[in-house]
Amino acid sequence: MSRRRAPKSPFDEAADVFEQLPLKVGLLTAAGLLLIGWVLPLLFGSGSGFAAVYAQLGKLMLWLFAAVVASAALVGAGRRAMDRGRFDSDVTLDDLTWSQFESYLAEYFRRRGASVTHRGGAVADGGVDLVLDDVSGRRIVQAKHWKSRSVGVVPLRALWGILDDERAQGAVVVTSGQFTPDAVRFAEGKRLELIGRDQFVRLVAEMKGTGSPLPVAPAPAVAEAAEACPRCRRGVLVTKKAHRGRNAGSEFLSCSRFPECKYARDLAR
Repeated sequence: MSRRRAPKSPFDEAADVFEQLPLKVGLLTAAGLLLIGWVLPLLFGSGSGFAAVYAQLGKLMLWLFAAVVASAALVGAGRRAMDRGRFDSDVTLDDLTWSQFESYLAEYFRRRGASVTHRGGAVADGGVDLVLDDVSGRRIVQAKHWKSRSVGVVPLRALWGILDDERAQGAVVVTSGQFTPDAVRFAEGKRLELIGRDQFVRLVAEMKGTGSPLPVAPAPAVAEAAEACPRCRRGVLVTKKAHRGRNAGSEFLSCSRFPECKYARDLAR
């Protein structure tokens, strides 16, 4: 059974929203709340009746809400500035801590056009570190900053199991290491994108337009790196065996996102 997140207060929910929005939007919203709070007692606060009491309480609540919104907007803007600076720096993948690795991924997905919500932390999130929202819908992301071991099928099953609970259209697992063959096979035909170390550094290099990958130390030889699909750039190439036709019995490479991506090629190429 998948774990559900504990319910958040309205203030926490608002903070999550305004952390992701542009700083200007958060500050303008906070200013509007302050203005409404200031006007409220002037309109309903005359006398000493219940209306005056409620007007004062409403003012305090609105000003408290404004403080939450402004604080969240400033925190979000500061975090994004740090993420941008780190992403544009010459930092090596292996020098990143696990939290910095998540932030690095967040900036990568932002530059791909997604709105990114940080999850992570010490909450029952089912292993979700980031939530992506873009024109294709919602996807959940799990970051595995594993330098010396491969990601197996167990965390993939857990993430796949909470897809409906998260109301997501797909899931992404990114690792600084590699995936085991069982993990790659598990992702075949599912809305589950696997991005291993080598593929990720290629994608970052392409995004930066440097022509050279992010500097990394050689990965331990714990598993063979999966080649990125040259057509969709989202799946990895996996070995399959033909069961019908004139090539029955021979092996070929196919995209792990089949049938969404139908790329295939002969192993000899």
